[in-house]
Amino acid sequence: CGMPASRCDVDHNVDWALGGHTELTNLGPLCEGHHTVRHHTDWRIEQVAGLGGAILWTSPSGRRYLVEPERAVPVFRSTESVGAPF
Repeated sequence: CGMPASRCDVDHNVDWALGGHTELTNLGPLCEGHHTVRHHTDWRIEQVAGLGGAILWTSPSGRRYLVEPERAVPVFRSTESVGAPF
């Protein structure tokens, strides 16, 4: 899908109603069509740890598709972990 993230819905990979957290590692942009497919069919999605926001789609038959972001999601660290003076 070529829809820019700015025009997509922000989707919880693990549904909020099922205990999913609202945090970067559980959120991803889905266009309206893919958001509908994800919630109203047996397709499943999950973010792949360490791949900067890549999403693995699994079809109802078990076939898997890795969708990598155009740009990796930046990694933010606490200033305490880098030894900043403040």
